Amino acid sequence: MSKSNKNNNSASVGKKKLNVVFMGGVGEIGKNMTLFEYGKSVVVLDCGLSFPTSDMPGIDVVIPDFGYLKTKREQIKGLILTHGHEDHIGAVSFFLKEFPKVPVFGTKLTLGLLQHKLIEHGITSATLKEVSDRTICQLGDFSAEFINVTHSVAGSLAVCLTCGAGKILHTGDFKIDYTPIGPETMNLGRFAELGKQGVLLLMADSTNVDHEGYTLSESVVAETMNKVFAENKGRRLIVATFASNIDRLGMIVDLAIKHKRKIAVSGKSMANALETAERIGYLALDRAQFIDINRVEDFDDGKICILATGTQGEPMSSLTRMASGEFNKVQVGENDTIVLSSSQIPGNERDVYNVINNLYRLGANVIYNKLEAIHSSGHACQEELKLIQSLVKPKYFIPVHGEYRHLKMHAQLAEEMGVRKKNIVLPEVGDSVTIDGSGIKVKAKVEAGAVLVDGLGIGDISDFVLKDRLTMSEDGILIIAVGVGKETRAILSGPELISRGCFTMGDESAVQMQEEIKALVRQQLDATPLLQSSIPALKQSLQKLVRKYVKANLKRYPLILPIILEM
Repeated sequence: MSKSNKNNNSASVGKKKLNVVFMGGVGEIGKNMTLFEYGKSVVVLDCGLSFPTSDMPGIDVVIPDFGYLKTKREQIKGLILTHGHEDHIGAVSFFLKEFPKVPVFGTKLTLGLLQHKLIEHGITSATLKEVSDRTICQLGDFSAEFINVTHSVAGSLAVCLTCGAGKILHTGDFKIDYTPIGPETMNLGRFAELGKQGVLLLMADSTNVDHEGYTLSESVVAETMNKVFAENKGRRLIVATFASNIDRLGMIVDLAIKHKRKIAVSGKSMANALETAERIGYLALDRAQFIDINRVEDFDDGKICILATGTQGEPMSSLTRMASGEFNKVQVGENDTIVLSSSQIPGNERDVYNVINNLYRLGANVIYNKLEAIHSSGHACQEELKLIQSLVKPKYFIPVHGEYRHLKMHAQLAEEMGVRKKNIVLPEVGDSVTIDGSGIKVKAKVEAGAVLVDGLGIGDISDFVLKDRLTMSEDGILIIAVGVGKETRAILSGPELISRGCFTMGDESAVQMQEEIKALVRQQLDATPLLQSSIPALKQSLQKLVRKYVKANLKRYPLILPIILEM
């Protein structure tokens, strides 16, 4: 038996079974939400969102499905938030509309960032409970202990849940930074103490498991940024970074003041983050050093530093609009140096590089993470993950927070560190993992998945609607309008064709095809006993006819929409 497992005799399973239910955040990036069930109690860990992919046109955000959780409504003892990133708190407003009495636990900064979202959703009566390092709260059959970790947003926590089955340690998102620029350090001592006491189950961040070595320290980023400021005297600096990275925002503000530059903030999320950090006392900002973004042209370029949103190429963000020349407050030119102090979230690479290309076209100098050490990931690399395994020595292990390839690699790493293969589970969304006297295994599947939010609509967009949107975006739409008599069903007008994205307007061959389609529709109508046919059946026959023609002549598949008006 390995040393790792010898130390786990105290991590035995209690009489009752423990269930861990995954509502999101495994096998995917984003939408993190996990349920812990023991006795008559349910504790929810995180409630995040993810952003729509290219096959979800028109969708604003994606949130977890609360269907299964509704069946446990009376057992929910609390919602714990590990940190303030969107993929962990972005769906809390939707959660509280469904479960308004559930208390929410988080650090001062996490709750401060959350409050902006609650206000936007009109939620004013939420029960928010502030916690910090080593705070312990009783949540029904669970005791929750909160432990400081370092991450790319301040106020990040690991959580140790203790119940009759044993101790469950969830790292949250973390990296091990021995020289952070903020005041918070990771409480590795407590991880070691818990390991000595015996941890039944470890659940750990897998995002950077495919990166060897250690994560770059934030202090190295600070040194690089200081060099960038020093080397760009006389040039205007525009720095884009994640708004939630409060420590880095504070560092950039301090550097701007050190190098005698005024700071202008562009972007609502950036302004909200700074206001929250200042309000709760995490950052002390000298507001005399800040100017309105509308005044940047009143200062020499070398006296200005602009903090901007848009690290992921978001269409309406400040940096994207600057790059496209559509931001009337700032015109980018040859005397600008733009710093992207960030990394590309998977799926956003094309948008980010489009912005970089456009900034270069405008004559600016662009610095991004492939050129300089101006960004540090918030997620642990292999050696840091190994350290956590060696300190905690868990009996069971579940990798979390990553795509399936990340979870698989993390499982292999844990096995190398001494966790038995039979004691490791790779979860999928909807899995209910049970730990009892017989071991650990996926015992059931529950209702889980993605709920699409489109405007004020929550979950009302079906796969059929998305399919229609995709069809229209790829092959266009073709409307066939016919007017018939209400009593006689005689054709009174049409058929008329309205095309969007199918034909080139004015093209001779396109005009000919449209006339041929009209003739085919007319022939079909003349050959159909209209009085004996239902309107839905008539629409279906016309749709089938036109689809066949368009496929044969254009090899396209537009959305075909017959409209029959009774006049």
